[in-house]
Amino acid sequence: MEAVVLAVLGALPSKVPSWEVGPSVCESVRGFHAADLYPIRSPLAVADFLVARAAGGSMCEIGTRRGDIMSCVHAHNISVTAIEMDRSYCRMLRARGFGAVCKRVEDIAVDKFPMADVYYWWPMSAMDQNERWLRIVARAVAANRRRATVYIGFDAHYREDMENLPRLVRTYGANVTRIHFDEGGLVSGADTKAKFYAAAEEKFEASIARPFYTRPGHWGVFLVAAFSVSPEMWLRMRGPAKGRRAHRDHRAGGLASALKRQGDGFSLEGRHSYHAGPQTT
Repeated sequence: MEAVVLAVLGALPSKVPSWEVGPSVCESVRGFHAADLYPIRSPLAVADFLVARAAGGSMCEIGTRRGDIMSCVHAHNISVTAIEMDRSYCRMLRARGFGAVCKRVEDIAVDKFPMADVYYWWPMSAMDQNERWLRIVARAVAANRRRATVYIGFDAHYREDMENLPRLVRTYGANVTRIHFDEGGLVSGADTKAKFYAAAEEKFEASIARPFYTRPGHWGVFLVAAFSVSPEMWLRMRGPAKGRRAHRDHRAGGLASALKRQGDGFSLEGRHSYHAGPQTT
């Protein structure tokens, strides 16, 4: 059953009017700076959301670019790992001291897949990547006889995200949280006085007059769908016939080998980009 929860994240001081959004907890982290701007990365309010969900555990982010979200999460005593296929971004992450697997999700072997309590991504193409990655993570988690929560980001400003969200929730079941955020933006022109603009590695205009890939500013509503993945979920994903066979193997103690033998049951071919949000040159 889908449960939609309204979440305006970040501490809201009493002096902040009800129509405004409070600051992200990332801003209070000593030494933190965002290298990217939304929508090149997820809104920082998403990091606030993930900090609460991964507290005392670990998180793996798929497609983190320069690592703004995972950097903020890590500052709250949470172990973080990235899966990032872009070699240049991967080098940056490792230089910052983060663990990173520099491969496509599709190319990581089941027994080598990073294990975490929480997984998060906001992909380039919701239609092409979300279900594929959800199944891959579910398979890896099941093979390691673990449980985890997968959080997937969806941008209310982006049509493909909004078309994919109800399909994915209807198919696999999820709780959906709305996150309101405001990182700046003007009616026209680049918001050079926005909090994160000056330190951003890539600067661009996102305004009402000139939207950046349909984003009329560095503000909006972001939705995060939470999927519980486990050996049981993977069996349901596999379907009745293959699920029964895997269930017998699971009871016999051979789920991991059974998963490797059976495969995913869907093609893993194709070209993908892991950059969060739109890709720029």
